[in-house]
Amino acid sequence: MPDPVYIQSCAVQNIGADGVCAVPVWIENPQPVLPPLTLAEGTQVAFAIAACWALGVVFRQFARVSRERF
Repeated sequence: MPDPVYIQSCAVQNIGADGVCAVPVWIENPQPVLPPLTLAEGTQVAFAIAACWALGVVFRQFARVSRERF
């Protein structure tokens, strides 16, 4: 697991007239669950999703024709 990354933040009520934060707060920056994909990997995932969808459409049409025919 990678080390956590922290970012500095400030509540609105703690910002002075000069724009400086009087009470800075460190907040953990959430890491993405999935790693970034390359173009090739994204294309593979998109193709797999489209193939599953198309397979579902084919089975739905097959079921509809089977009910009408028998």
